[in-house]
Amino acid sequence: AQDTQAIIDLICDEYKSSYRKRELYSEENILHGDYKFYIAELDDKKIIGVLAYKPFGTACEITTGIILKEYRNFHIFRHFVKYVVDEVLRLENVSAMIGRSVMYHSISQHLMSEIGFKPCGFIFSTILMENFHHSYNYDDNIKHPHAVIIKRGNKIDAGKIFLPEEFFNIAQNVYKSIGVKIQLDSSENILSGESLIRLDDDLPQQNCNIFIDSIGADIIEKILAVENLHVKPFQTFNIFLNINDKAAITAYKKLREIGYFFAGFEPICFENEFMILHNPKNVAINFDTLSMTEEFNILKEQVRNCYEQERN
Repeated sequence: AQDTQAIIDLICDEYKSSYRKRELYSEENILHGDYKFYIAELDDKKIIGVLAYKPFGTACEITTGIILKEYRNFHIFRHFVKYVVDEVLRLENVSAMIGRSVMYHSISQHLMSEIGFKPCGFIFSTILMENFHHSYNYDDNIKHPHAVIIKRGNKIDAGKIFLPEEFFNIAQNVYKSIGVKIQLDSSENILSGESLIRLDDDLPQQNCNIFIDSIGADIIEKILAVENLHVKPFQTFNIFLNINDKAAITAYKKLREIGYFFAGFEPICFENEFMILHNPKNVAINFDTLSMTEEFNILKEQVRNCYEQERN
C-alpha cells in the first residue's frame, strides 16, 4: 500500500490531476490492473521514480516513466529504463516493446534511442493541452501528438504488407531499423465482406483511435458512422489500418478521400501490421514546434508532406 500511494504521488507531482491514464490514480487499479510497475528507491527506501509496462497486443507498452524533479540530473532514468526493457524482453512471447513518447521535449526519445528503440510513426492529437499539466514547456499545438518508438522482441518477420509504392522506401527503412523482414506488395484488391473495427475512445482528450482489423466493403460507412458520433470542437481521429489485409491499398485511397493522411507505422505489436492514418478535422498541426531527434526528423518531413497534401 505504501508503494502504491508513492506511485500516485509521483504521478500527481508531475501531472497533478491531468494524467490521461486516469486508472492510475487508483490504488486498486495499480495493485490489480494490467500495469506492472517498477520503482526506483534510495537506500533509505524513499521512492523517487516509477516506470510501468502493460500488455499491448503481442507486445508490451512501456509507460508512465517519472523521476522526481530534484533527482533528474543524475542519469537515473537511463539505467532504470534499460533495466526494465531488458527484463521485459526476457519474457516469453513478447513480439516487441513499444513506447509512445511525448514531443514537447526530446529527452525520452534520445534516451530510448540509446537502448535500441527506433522511430516508426506519429499518433497525432492525443493530448488536449488546455486540460494537461506537466513540468516542461508547452508548444503551440492545441493537441499534442505521441511518437511511436519500437524495439524488437521475438518477431523477426512481418510477412507480406500491402502498400502504395510511394510508401515502400519509408516502410523498408522502418522495418530494417527494427530488424524485421517484410515483403512489399502494391497490388490493389476489391473491398468485399464486412469490416471488423475496434475503438479506443478517449473522450476527455476528444480523440478516437480506430483499429481496422479486417477491411470490408462497408469500411467507409463504418468510419463515417464513428465520426458522426464524435462532434466535439477539437475532435480528431487516428486510424490503424491492417496492412497485412490484401484490401489495404484500396481502403487507404478511400480513407484519403475523407480526410485521412499517412502518419507512419505501428509495427510488430499485434498479429497484424498497422499503418497509422490521421484525420485532424479542424485542428491544425504545427510540425515546427515539435521536439524530436534527428532520426525522427526524417520521418517527420515525410509525414508533414502527406499532411500538407491533405490540407491542400
